[in-house]
Amino acid sequence: MTTAPLFVHVPAQLLAARLPFLLNRKLQPEVACQEVRLDKLNLPELRDCAEQLLAAKLQTSLHAPFASFHPGSPKKRQQKKAHAIAELSLELADILNAGRIVFHPGLSSNPAAKEQQQWLQNSLNFWPDYICQAEALGTQICIENIFESTPELLQQLCQELESPAFGHCFDIGHWNMFATGSLTDWFAKLGRHTRHLHLHDNHGQFDEHLPVGQGVIDFAALFERVGQLDPPPSMTLEAHSLPALEASLLALERYRPSNE
Repeated sequence: MTTAPLFVHVPAQLLAARLPFLLNRKLQPEVACQEVRLDKLNLPELRDCAEQLLAAKLQTSLHAPFASFHPGSPKKRQQKKAHAIAELSLELADILNAGRIVFHPGLSSNPAAKEQQQWLQNSLNFWPDYICQAEALGTQICIENIFESTPELLQQLCQELESPAFGHCFDIGHWNMFATGSLTDWFAKLGRHTRHLHLHDNHGQFDEHLPVGQGVIDFAALFERVGQLDPPPSMTLEAHSLPALEASLLALERYRPSNE
């Protein structure tokens, strides 16, 4: 495993409470907005947290909400909601000094070919303005794989929108559940677009978010491929409890180069 920025999952509404722990352990948060409305967040408090993290030379990442986020939808109401979420997410990234924003693609599982092409065209129309905003803020938009069984759609999206401020977040847990091909094929198609990783484990059936090494995922194979990427992507441990985080941090040590 190459050296790359490491982040840990922290719910946005708990960032202030977790801040002493993060500062003490020198851990960088991925501020997750899955369980809270953006307009309900205490923005001055989050800004203060970001300033303290910056003073400690710790970076921040942001995970945007995914409920009701469908940037590729042909429905005007869903498009309007997606735009509102994207706009607020960019504003929050600015407040947090976040170096990247992870978004879900908003594509359903097992979509028909027509739905896939509709999603792709609508997504190509949706993202350019936000890419310009991200470039101005010095952040990156990263689209995470969720139900995608193959990498081709995300590859097309990244290629068409080619920008240093837009790329792929590879979630190994979701890949293990839904992908039909190999890691080699996925990284052959999306490796050069991969900006960020989400690390958690499972047994291939449910999104268990187990600590690294407590499921069936071959992390050695993952880090072998990640080690070939230049620059190496940043990564987040998506552990949802302190014991799971501690277990994942310990497990990662076995993949660090011996000369570190």
